[in-house]
Amino acid sequence: LAWESKATRPRHANKVLCMSVQQASKSKVSVVPLDLESAKEPPLNTYKPKEPFTATIVSVERLVGPKAPGSLCVRRAVYYDPETGKEDPSKNGVCSNFLCNAKPGDKIQLTGNFLMDDFIMSAGPSGKIMLLPEEDPNAIHIMIATGTGVAPFRGYLRRMFMEDVPNYRFGGLAWLFLGVANSDSLLYDEEFTSYLKQYPDNFRYDKALSREQKNRSGGKMYVQDKIEEYSDEIFKLLDGGAHIYFCGLKGMMPGIQDTLKKVAEQRGESWEQKLSQLKKNKQWHVEVY
Repeated sequence: LAWESKATRPRHANKVLCMSVQQASKSKVSVVPLDLESAKEPPLNTYKPKEPFTATIVSVERLVGPKAPGSLCVRRAVYYDPETGKEDPSKNGVCSNFLCNAKPGDKIQLTGNFLMDDFIMSAGPSGKIMLLPEEDPNAIHIMIATGTGVAPFRGYLRRMFMEDVPNYRFGGLAWLFLGVANSDSLLYDEEFTSYLKQYPDNFRYDKALSREQKNRSGGKMYVQDKIEEYSDEIFKLLDGGAHIYFCGLKGMMPGIQDTLKKVAEQRGESWEQKLSQLKKNKQWHVEVY
């Protein structure tokens, strides 16, 4: 869920809902919030308590270009029988399917934290740790995401490559690693692929598809396997001052940490000392939930 990137936009500005992850760059559903209602129960988000408000889905339209409002990309959660490998329609996700099945005129209730800048919505605690440092427009940014954790990185990339910002002309390198289960679950893939074509010297894009790709040992491909694959280059970039970011499910970090530690030891380095130095230099950014 994202706001139009205008500082003067009212707090309850228009929002858009995407009908499914497969249609993330196509049909979207515009949402116009109504007046706040009295909340009889505490809001779902207790980090920054806010009353929930009602919104009405009013239209379906195609929104493209750098001036289009940001969007909430909803992935339809489906479950597969481990024995047959086939989808089990009796166990579809409740919230995601409700949103994906919503039609113009339906009313929904929204609650959460909203970040006005860079087309980002945070589903959890937000703060300065995941803000894009713009003091060096030629910096190197290594971004590692799983699933919807790609949201802040999409905001970074739009800032770097789409927005016309007089005091920030990106000339560095943005390297995105995105891990999902299947290729049809990739978020904003067309958008990221277009950056590759337009800015080949400033953007790299690597995908880890756990159900479609195999790692070097023949197992499932996860983002930590991609990190290991490019470990020499990544460590050299970090030694040169690159920023590294992680966003996604909390369960992504143990495997990533183990991989980084193994790589460091293979290079004759102490990962604990290196991590401490990265944090001290403010090169290490983590937002998991």
